[in-house]
Amino acid sequence: IFNTIFLCNIDIWIKRITSWIKEKMLMKIEIKEKIDTLEIIKSCKQELRKTVTIIISTMILIYFIYIYKEPSMFLLFPIYVTPLAYIIFTILCQKYKYEVIFIDTKQIRFLSSYTEKNSKTSMTSFFKIENLKEIYVMEYHQLPPKKFFGITKYKNIPHYMIHFIFSGEEDYQCWGYKISIEEATRVVRRIEEFLEKQKNFKNEVKKWEI
Repeated sequence: IFNTIFLCNIDIWIKRITSWIKEKMLMKIEIKEKIDTLEIIKSCKQELRKTVTIIISTMILIYFIYIYKEPSMFLLFPIYVTPLAYIIFTILCQKYKYEVIFIDTKQIRFLSSYTEKNSKTSMTSFFKIENLKEIYVMEYHQLPPKKFFGITKYKNIPHYMIHFIFSGEEDYQCWGYKISIEEATRVVRRIEEFLEKQKNFKNEVKKWEI
């Protein structure tokens, strides 16, 4: 009976967290342009911090409740729960990751991380500007999740990402998890304008060299 009640409580907590995230999500996209560089940052700092706090608090609460009922699981319970906590963290916090596009005169870099500091130094994907063929916004729909902790309700809500197509050995990259169509369009427009300025500048330099 306790296990049934325990699983039901997890189900209720996950539903509440998911509902809270949908209501409170506030995404910020910052664009910094200089003469020869363009930096675009997608962040949800407050939402990420709040969600992580809720997940940690919930897992600690569940831990103490379970240990109170089953003292013998004092050491084993964290081992069992850690993979579950990681899965929940990934599912709920993925949309809040820092995503950065950095463009200079030669290449485009894509970075992502759960922390602002690491978003500037994390693993980076490099693409040459000369190999960029196309930038476009595409709508996508999340697949209905399988029965997971009793959650079966699904709303067909459209989301958007920006897609970059490259030629040569480099081929594809996407950016902007779950951004709005307005923000996606604005980012694409700014990138195209920046690249056009760089192209015109290079042409002017070539004329002067001739």
